[in-house]
Amino acid sequence: MLGYIVLLSVLSTCVGGAIVCCAPDKWFAHRFTAGLLMRTMDGVNVPFSNDGYSEEYFDAVSERSVTTGNYSLDDFQEESKTISDHKAHLRYEIDLKRKICTIETEHQPFDNFCVTDNFKKEYDFVLGLGSNTLSSTAYSEDEGHVVTVIQVSKECIPIQTYRVGKDKNYFLETVGFSTFGVDFEDSVFDVPDYCPKSSEATEKHETLSFQEIPLP
Repeated sequence: MLGYIVLLSVLSTCVGGAIVCCAPDKWFAHRFTAGLLMRTMDGVNVPFSNDGYSEEYFDAVSERSVTTGNYSLDDFQEESKTISDHKAHLRYEIDLKRKICTIETEHQPFDNFCVTDNFKKEYDFVLGLGSNTLSSTAYSEDEGHVVTVIQVSKECIPIQTYRVGKDKNYFLETVGFSTFGVDFEDSVFDVPDYCPKSSEATEKHETLSFQEIPLP
């Protein structure tokens, strides 16, 4: 259903190049997304829009992550939660509205968010006023057909990203983060009682969530 959508997920490790900075071992943030995609269908450019809100939690020591969110794509809406346990090689895909839980095998290793020297430093800036400020740095990468700008805090937690360009389609997306920090309760990783046992994991499940593009 969402196979034609190409969207940005900055919560993936930037691969290639030397590491400039990485997020803390344990961190969380609330993420807001808004995007527009222009797809050519039968010779006609057709616009598609998306928006979403999610809470993201990462623990590099236990190699676990959680995403809980509300997403919409045109007339489609979803409330979902994904719990990934990379050490146990398990991923729980949970439909929060219908209380349906499917277990998949997690094949990907845990990757914390990092910025590499593939990105060029653009500028330092300060958000806020007076004593309530946040020091940040902006980086960019121009791949010719896609331009990415990412802004991170001094702890290397992402604050804002922009990505615009063309692959199979023209697209534009902005992602903003708020209420981020480095401490949270491990209960966010608790699996609901209605999830099947891990021995009942299925190898294939179509997840109704946005496709992710790792930052280069």
